[in-house]
Amino acid sequence: MKKNYTISIPASIFWKVVVPVIVLSIIAGGIIGVFIVDKMVMPRIVNMDRGMVTVPSIVNVPWEDARQDLFNVGLRLQISVRQYDEKIPRDNIISQQPLPQENVKKGRLVVVVVSKGSEIGVIPTVTNLTERKATTELKKMGFIVGKSKRDYFDDYPKDVVASISPKEGTSISREMPVDIVVSDGPKPTHADVPNLIGEGLLTAKSKIEKSGLKLGKIEYKANSTVSPGTVISQSAPPESSVPLESAINIIVSVAN
Repeated sequence: MKKNYTISIPASIFWKVVVPVIVLSIIAGGIIGVFIVDKMVMPRIVNMDRGMVTVPSIVNVPWEDARQDLFNVGLRLQISVRQYDEKIPRDNIISQQPLPQENVKKGRLVVVVVSKGSEIGVIPTVTNLTERKATTELKKMGFIVGKSKRDYFDDYPKDVVASISPKEGTSISREMPVDIVVSDGPKPTHADVPNLIGEGLLTAKSKIEKSGLKLGKIEYKANSTVSPGTVISQSAPPESSVPLESAINIIVSVAN
């Protein structure tokens, strides 16, 4: 004769323990089921991969064109680094991550390495260009523009590039700076004397040198009407024309 067995659970334990465990188990099972369907089942169903796109191949494509290609499918481009590459042309993409044909969510960044081209380049012709145009041309070719200075040249008009170093046509590393010399035109024979009266000694010296002249003798004379160290007289009148590199003598005030 069979015996019937029953499990008796106190009501308080049933409502406080058993029921919450059952409810939590149902909720957890639902979450896991949704995750599996969303991540594993749905992407495998044709026309059901909502928000997912396939990464196009953009290797060896100009990075600006690649950015548009990615934008067209809902992705974004981010340049991580630029580096020299002997095979990939300048501004084209060397590598990408994620790789082509990977399925990713829309809006994701595709990180790329962009080519700086060959490290060795031939310096282009930039003489007779303005400094701005010469600088733009050198940078466009991947060269670094170094120091810029001005000098007198009989054969080059004012404000155009007269020479560069290293010379045009030289093959160099693009990591080596290219220095520019801009023409001030033919060297003048005369210079206009600046007004030095009332200036401090250092300012007066700077004005003289910028005018293409030289500071001559300095005399000191007591003068109670101006501060010590002020120029009170100069050997050539202001705005007069004198031979270039002439010496200008000045008198500077000192306290009584």
